[in-house]
Order: sequence, then structure tokens, then C-alpha cells
Amino acid sequence: MAEEMAVHNGVKLAVFLVIGFFVLIFLFVFFPVRIINAGEIGVLLEFGRVKEIWHPGMHILIPFMNDVVVMSTQIEKFETSSSAASSDLQMVSTMIAVNYRLPKTDASIQSLYENFRGDHEIRIIQPLVQEVVKANTAKYTAEELLSKREQVKAVITQNLKEKLLEYDVDVVEVSITNFDFSPDFNKAIESKVVVQQELLQAQLELQKKQIDVQRIIVEQNASATAIVIKAEADAQAQILRANAEAQAIQTITASLNDPYIRYLYVQNWNGQVPKVVGSGQNIIDISSLVAEPTAK
Repeated sequence: MAEEMAVHNGVKLAVFLVIGFFVLIFLFVFFPVRIINAGEIGVLLEFGRVKEIWHPGMHILIPFMNDVVVMSTQIEKFETSSSAASSDLQMVSTMIAVNYRLPKTDASIQSLYENFRGDHEIRIIQPLVQEVVKANTAKYTAEELLSKREQVKAVITQNLKEKLLEYDVDVVEVSITNFDFSPDFNKAIESKVVVQQELLQAQLELQKKQIDVQRIIVEQNASATAIVIKAEADAQAQILRANAEAQAIQTITASLNDPYIRYLYVQNWNGQVPKVVGSGQNIIDISSLVAEPTAK
């Protein structure tokens, strides 16, 4: 009896498992689960029309009635090339990259999908990029597109933001990745760069020569100044010596008198008596009178 009950319970358990298995298959087949990941948004369609917007999470679809279109809400990158003529009629091919983000509100997402069915890049972004790039390229010469690259980028970015804002598409960043010109223009640019480099080198050499000349002038001026200063110092020294000598002569002259002169005469006398005395025409030779006696 116990064995029959065990068998009966085992059969019931197997039946329940089989039924559960088929129920799960039925649910997955006829009521599939759809997961919307972070950075995505789902547009739920019911018989082809937009019913609601699904946000990240798990959702259940009703087979044959519902469908879901997943759109990215992350920053997307769109790249394209645009050819246009510059203001000086040079053909310019511009490679441009646009980073953008789709609208954040459910109503804007629904409107964007209903109007463009997910083809927003081809149907609105690409045409507007072409329009803006061509219009702004025509405002600059080919050389200005290179020298004023940041300015051109800023203008294109602003114009794109204004135009795509009408569709609630947020332009995050615009990058001009390349300007491509005709071979003749590229050759002309290369030649101009070479000439500019040679001119710069010549200017640098000229500046060096000017500096050398200025250095020589400064050195010569310094030498001349030193000579003048020395000459002035020598002249001043001579003047000082002359003044000192004059002062000394004046002092000596002022101190001369008869007793002092006689004193100097005595100090400098060699002990010999003069042999001639008198003045003018009255000169008397007295050498015979003062002659020393001869020995006998």
C-alpha cells in the first residue's frame, strides 16, 4: 500500500512538472519578456502605433499585438563629409563629427519616432549638418578656414544647436576632423609655409645682427666714456697740482723778507768770497785782493 502511494505521488509530481514546463514555454512564447537596458528607451507599438514609452527595466509584450523599438539615450556620434566652395571659390571637403543626444521627455521621444521612425540621423541630422557646413564654408576664404578653425567650429556648433533644438535633439559637441583642399591649393599652402619660414629665419638673423651691432656700439660707448672720464680725471689732477704749486709759491713768496733771505744765503754759502762786486758799469774785480797767499 505504501509503495502504491509513493508511486502515485511521484506520478502526480511529474505531471505537475510537465504542466509547469509547458506553461512557462507558453508564457515565453505568447507573452515574451523584453528588458530595456540603462541608456536605452523603448517605444512600445500596438498594432503599429505608439502606445507608450518604456524606461529601463523588464517589460512583458503581448504577442502579435505589441512590438517595441529600442532607441539609445546615450551620446551618439554622427560623422559625415561635406563638400562646398569657400568665399574665394576653393573647393573644400570638410569631415565633421557631431555628438548628440536624443530627447529626454517621453513626448519628445514619441514625436521623434512618429515623425522619423528611427531614421532621424538620415532624415534630419545629416541634411542639417550639410546645410550648416556649406553655408558657413562660403563665408570664409580657404586660408581663413585653416587659420580661424576654432571660430568656424563655434559658428557651426551654434547653428546646429539652434536647428536641431526644434526636434529636441541636444547637440553636445561638434568636431571638425579634417579640411581637405585641392592639390593645387595644398601645394600653394606648402610653398607659402616655406616662404614664411625663410622670412622668419631671415628676420631672426637680422635681429641677431642688430643685437651684435648694438652690443658693439655699447662697448665702444663704454670705452669712449671711460677714456673721457680718465682724461677728465687727469686734467682735474693737473689742475689740482697746478693750484697746489701756485699756492705753495704764493705762500713762499709771502714769507720771503730780508732777514729770511740773508738766512737762506748764509745756509747755502760755500764759504768763498765773491771776486766781483758792484752793479751796472761799476764792477770791480777784487779777485787779486782775496787771492790766497802762495807757499814759499
